[in-house]
Amino acid sequence: MPVRGSRERIKAFGEVSRRLGLSNRVYRGIHAIPVEKIVGSVGRAADLLPGFRLKRPDTRYYRIRRAMERGEILPPIIVYKVGDEYYVLDGNHRVAVAKELGREFIDAEVIEFFPSPKIESKALRKKRAEFERITGLKGIDATEPRHYDAFLNYIQDHARQMSASLGREVPIQEAALNWFLCVYTPVVQKIVEKNLEEAFPGKGLADIFAYIMDYKWFQSQKVGYDIGFERALEGFMKEIVGIEQPERPALERRTLGQKVGGLLEEVLPWLKRE
Repeated sequence: MPVRGSRERIKAFGEVSRRLGLSNRVYRGIHAIPVEKIVGSVGRAADLLPGFRLKRPDTRYYRIRRAMERGEILPPIIVYKVGDEYYVLDGNHRVAVAKELGREFIDAEVIEFFPSPKIESKALRKKRAEFERITGLKGIDATEPRHYDAFLNYIQDHARQMSASLGREVPIQEAALNWFLCVYTPVVQKIVEKNLEEAFPGKGLADIFAYIMDYKWFQSQKVGYDIGFERALEGFMKEIVGIEQPERPALERRTLGQKVGGLLEEVLPWLKRE
């Protein structure tokens, strides 16, 4: 029988992540997970009603419903796991239909998150809050206060470059958004592709980004010109990490776009994915 009548609001992964201090993650592969344990969404909680019902069911929703009723095999959803609960990164429509039809299990690619073993210092919380207030960017979670100073310097330099190029004064939050999309996100994508998270346990993507940019600046100063990101990444991996070009397994690489999409939703919650 379909499961109806749930009055619990849909949980937002961003809120849970900040409250629990989630920073470490492990890819768990594809599993059949209990539909009743899916309690939230990554970046789309506001679009869902209690019971995981869509506020505005669309053509896609009804197409997926017909396919499920016919017994068609659909691609696995992608979820973040926290404890025994799941948050949907990709597949909100499929989950809404599965709950409406009373399905017990659904196939999902699972990425499990854990709290950082370190307790945040007051200095770190203060630096993060100041960075978020000035730039408007939320969810760039570093574990070292100095990294937020470096990020702000990068954004201020980016603002000056944009102002010179556009011939007008560019506000800091406009520059921050452009920096996040054009600089930070592509670098983080490379970090995920090269599996560098495993080389820095307890550190987040923002920390590794900062380490690479520190290395890039130092090497550029040595040679007298900007060596570029690709050369900096190659040197960082060889000299600092001591590895060549490690990559994710093929299955995990396939979902990289989804994971970076999740990063976008966490940092820029006003961005909406179709």
